[in-house]
Amino acid sequence: MSKWLQNLIIITSLLLVSCTTPSLSEQTPNKDINLDLVETVANTVKVENVFGEVLEILDAPNLTVSEQRSRTAAVKVRSLLKAGHGSGTYMIAHGRRVVATAAHVVRNESVMAIDGRDGETVVGQVVFSDTENDIAFIVVPEMKTRTAIRYRPRKIYNERLIGTSLTYTGFPSHHDLLTIRGYVAALEHNMVVTNMFGWFGSSGSGVYDQSGRLVGVVSGIDVGNIGFRIPLESIVWVAPMSRVDLELLEIRIRSAMLPQSIKAFPGARSPRRGGLRD
Repeated sequence: MSKWLQNLIIITSLLLVSCTTPSLSEQTPNKDINLDLVETVANTVKVENVFGEVLEILDAPNLTVSEQRSRTAAVKVRSLLKAGHGSGTYMIAHGRRVVATAAHVVRNESVMAIDGRDGETVVGQVVFSDTENDIAFIVVPEMKTRTAIRYRPRKIYNERLIGTSLTYTGFPSHHDLLTIRGYVAALEHNMVVTNMFGWFGSSGSGVYDQSGRLVGVVSGIDVGNIGFRIPLESIVWVAPMSRVDLELLEIRIRSAMLPQSIKAFPGARSPRRGGLRD
């Protein structure tokens, strides 16, 4: 091939490259991105009851599905006669509307007040109280301001629970509707020991794994001793559902008779702060 022909091929190739390469902007690109203008919509969830009815549509991208559902079902549980409060979870179990809470929250009382949102209060009947395992169930009327979560107990109690991510929503102290995250740290004394926040008033909150299974309820917080006793709010003891007689619980729920006199009291307000006991 002659040198002249080689030069012609090279010149032609350069021309083709210059024609196909996009031109660069004369302006310097702005590397600062205004994140306020970036709209992110994620994890939108349709909340359904056990009958498949869509009750709420939530848009909280920072919450898991389990956390969103537990927030719509969290309630305060309190005595009609004594001060203070605990927490609980409104759910549908064995065809009835119930609230799961801690046995030490209901004490030895047969009826409890259940506070929802916007001042709604209903009164429910205690149908199951396992004081040894610190779990109780209350049959309640339908609530207008809460969405019942499906009852799905997690039935295992072994080393496979260690490290499981957990969440609960409750009412510690004077706080209103706190959603807490943590994980299983140990299994001790037939209880689940977790690394999460807890304080007086959060007892009875339903503790869920990321699949929406009820692991148990908040039972108490640890206490350290450095010359005097001090509550350790980062170590929370959870009463596990796996220790409960689930067959007896089902019988009690199904056979419960809710008196006609137990109705909702819209406008009744819950106390802002609990006492020394939940």
